[in-house]
Amino acid sequence: MLLGALVAYLLASLFYSRLSVAAGIALTLVLVALAVFIIHCLEFWLYGEPEQFGSVLVRRLVFTLVLFVYLFRQALLNQRLKQRESAELHAQVQALQSRIRLHFLFNSMNVIASLIPVDAEKAEQVVEDLSELFRASLQEAGSFVSVSEEVELCRRYVNIETLRLGDRLKVSWDVETPPRDAEMPLLLIQPLIENAVYHGIQPLSEGGIIHVNLVFHEGQMVLTITNPLKELDKAADEATSKNYSPKPPAKGNSIAIDNIRQRLEVVYGENATLVTKQQGNRFKTTLTCPAVPKFL
Repeated sequence: MLLGALVAYLLASLFYSRLSVAAGIALTLVLVALAVFIIHCLEFWLYGEPEQFGSVLVRRLVFTLVLFVYLFRQALLNQRLKQRESAELHAQVQALQSRIRLHFLFNSMNVIASLIPVDAEKAEQVVEDLSELFRASLQEAGSFVSVSEEVELCRRYVNIETLRLGDRLKVSWDVETPPRDAEMPLLLIQPLIENAVYHGIQPLSEGGIIHVNLVFHEGQMVLTITNPLKELDKAADEATSKNYSPKPPAKGNSIAIDNIRQRLEVVYGENATLVTKQQGNRFKTTLTCPAVPKFL
């Protein structure tokens, strides 16, 4: 009896997506009652006593109704919980995705202002690059884009920073052609390159080269970014030459890395990693994540 009621309940739930809530509840209740009635008739036809047919049927229908109300209430509570968790998840991803540093905006506006009198076309290009970056940061939470689109956003960002830093900033791109269906969360690579610019190149008077390497292997995307850092003083070098201990990252650097790690955890769970390693005057960031599956 209990099995029949549960089967009817599950079958009816398949139609919820096509019906209103009231119609879905009514359909489920009717099917459950019908299943109980049919099973009840079969049992009494095979084993039961006819004089007890009505009383036993009423008790079973009452029991089934109570069970139905309980199961429906649990399903409703679970649905509301999933909706709330989904809303919170999307809000968290949106907050993490839309963080563009204010000093980058101010610096970009200064670059535009300085270019307008001397090179209006280049100033217009900076405006276009900046608008594309902000458009991307304001897209819906959890948006996925092709890897090629993400790399293009990174190149736009580098173009803006190159105008600001001049010959001090050089970027070496070693990007493997992505598979046709390769996708990733929007603005996942750009903050890592921005991190390399602000904590690697900018503090160096002579500047340096950021190396960006992106490869694909067995459904995985592996991104490696290396950038120079200020050299440790000689005393520190001598003290750590035999037993090197990486220098803790700057606060701003750590915040940016933690931001990306949170996004990876939200989107991929344990299927993605972000590893950072500092040795001497080099800082290396390695991002590994699935190249194809969408999780949001």
